[in-house]
Amino acid sequence: MDDVSRASNALYEVVDGLARRVLDAAFSGQSNSEAREAWVALLLIAQNWRDSPDLPAELKTMVGEALPL
Repeated sequence: MDDVSRASNALYEVVDGLARRVLDAAFSGQSNSEAREAWVALLLIAQNWRDSPDLPAELKTMVGEALPL
């Protein structure tokens, strides 16, 4: 496995773990600081990818509204 694949897999694992925290809080109906911090981290990751042609348009819009430059 090359370095690009390892980095891609690691980023996927990080995003998956953060998303699970957010979704667990959303489905339980109980907001918590861990879920809020995970949401901010997900937005920051998306913000750093905002110019990628592979980023879905809806995500670009959501990141732009949540974290305007």
